[in-house]
Amino acid sequence: MGIRIVIDSTSDVTDEIIEKYNLKMVPLTVNFENKSFLDKVELSSSEFFEKLEKAEKLPTTSQVSPGAFVEAFSEILLEGDQILGIFLASEFSGTYDSARIAKDMIGSDNIRIIDSRSVCLGTFSLILEAIRLVNEKKTIDQIVAELEATKDKVVAIAGLDTLKYLEKGGRLSKGQAVVGSILNIKPVIEIKDGKLAVIEKVRGKNKTIKWIDEWIEKNNYDLSDKTVLLFHARSYDQLKVLRETIEEKYKIKEIIEQEIGPVIGTHAGPGVLGVSFLNK
Repeated sequence: MGIRIVIDSTSDVTDEIIEKYNLKMVPLTVNFENKSFLDKVELSSSEFFEKLEKAEKLPTTSQVSPGAFVEAFSEILLEGDQILGIFLASEFSGTYDSARIAKDMIGSDNIRIIDSRSVCLGTFSLILEAIRLVNEKKTIDQIVAELEATKDKVVAIAGLDTLKYLEKGGRLSKGQAVVGSILNIKPVIEIKDGKLAVIEKVRGKNKTIKWIDEWIEKNNYDLSDKTVLLFHARSYDQLKVLRETIEEKYKIKEIIEQEIGPVIGTHAGPGVLGVSFLNK
């Protein structure tokens, strides 16, 4: 009996890793005014941002239904594998609760569900740890215990072009979103313990790269033994500059690049530049 990892689309795990480690990805939904799309299945990142530019109203998102999880879980159980589900923070979406409902509906002891308390690249970092533990042939109970102990070691920050998308989607209050766009101020948010918090306000996109570099140095993060995730949203030129800035300086073990998907793009908007790793 093997262990199959199930994820949702908001972790934005790369297609290569999904295929290599046989992960099962269950998509959320992006709703434009006249049509709905399964995240990363019926709508790619590039297609999404093209539609976003032309949209008169901002899109919305919908969680995974319990029925979709019942279908995914049942298929895996029939193949004789155990299920390890790792999903975005329950504070951000009802997707985790849908997975728990599906588990109760199926009534199997071979399903474990984890609330990552993070989202996007932060959840991705936890999923990479899960893959490592599965490959080490740990039992599912051992893996769950280690992942629960590792959640608070996830470091995830992102420089945004604006907070308007998070505010419109209800992920930040209107007060938190007032950040002075006239002054070209770019907020840096931290994703931790199921919460989003503005931790810095940087003037200009290029200053964000400098700030991230100095933030790594100030916190004395040792990246030489770590996999570092670099995420962007239509900001690949900035990602390349950030990578060149930190790759050699911090002797990083491995870097994985990714563009955020449609669901995360709905709430973060274009212009994102993010960094995540496990500080353990």
